[in-house]
Amino acid sequence: MELFAIRPEIRFGPDALAALEELAGRRVLIVTDEFLARKSGLLEGVKERLKSCEISVFDQVKPDPSLRLVAQGVHALRAFGPDIVLAFGGGSPMDCAKAMRHFAGGNPPPELWCIPTTAGTGSEVTSFAVLTDADAGVKYPLVDDALLPDCAVLDASLLAGVPPAVTADTGMDVLTHAAEGCVARKATPFSDAMGEKAFSIAWRSLSHAHAGDNAAKGEMLLASCLAGISFNAAGLGICHALAHALGGRYHIPHGRLNAMLLPHVIAFNSADKGAADKYARLSGLCGLAKNPRALIGGVKRLRAGLGMPEKLTACGVEGQTLLADLDSIAQAALADVCAPGNPRPATQEDLKAILKELM
Repeated sequence: MELFAIRPEIRFGPDALAALEELAGRRVLIVTDEFLARKSGLLEGVKERLKSCEISVFDQVKPDPSLRLVAQGVHALRAFGPDIVLAFGGGSPMDCAKAMRHFAGGNPPPELWCIPTTAGTGSEVTSFAVLTDADAGVKYPLVDDALLPDCAVLDASLLAGVPPAVTADTGMDVLTHAAEGCVARKATPFSDAMGEKAFSIAWRSLSHAHAGDNAAKGEMLLASCLAGISFNAAGLGICHALAHALGGRYHIPHGRLNAMLLPHVIAFNSADKGAADKYARLSGLCGLAKNPRALIGGVKRLRAGLGMPEKLTACGVEGQTLLADLDSIAQAALADVCAPGNPRPATQEDLKAILKELM
């Protein structure tokens, strides 16, 4: 028997932030980063909706939240004792807030509400949280249903000021989530429906969002959420496993790494007929020829149009450095929680061959 369930509740559409008015009178801990809290002006709009709430702000979140940062956040959460933990930001604040609530304990724990300000991770609807051991240079994806938020609020107006480079990085993450979710071992017709819709929306919207079209940014926000629902049910694969390993080592934005890896992972997985058929369907949904090769070419053209690199050298990683690190990166990727979901089994040598394509 298989199971497919959708959680959390999702509030979206015009003025979605109005949902926060339901929290009137409650104790709210906002988890965010310094830019959103003190420079963007966006947090004030959130606070205005939290009428008569007692509010505390934990604004220490950095990209790729570390285990040490989460420990600081757990201390802040326990000291304040909130009814609601409100994650406000991109994947890093949401993942940090999830881990803070999880490790702080409590019976019952505070509710977790997530408000994404980028269109990429889908963390607002997943049981995933990615943390970094800064000392070891390793990213650890946590997967537990206890990490699922209670409510996601999708307000497209929050994405208006997102710069093009961030839109590109996060948008390619959406496409990768959707593509990997569709071919993952636990994929079902239900998760496929979400993943295919996410992929087709992102495919037609990302270039426009990158050019500054706010309506397209709103479409990307929906695509990100749909892709999150898909991969949360189906799993991911070696593209994300390798991106986690590379990101922990070289501190390159996650979506940028996925953009480099995705064409090579599609080529590798297409040796599996089931995966090849699904890639062909995705390609057709995007108006391309219905075969994996056409999808690979389309992804490369989209990446180039967004001004994104195809090699690690463009991100400051020299070929000799990568060669020296190949074994440890491939081993970390094989140990990653995402790797078993890949439709085609991959060996350490297989992963090293993919990594060499990035030199």
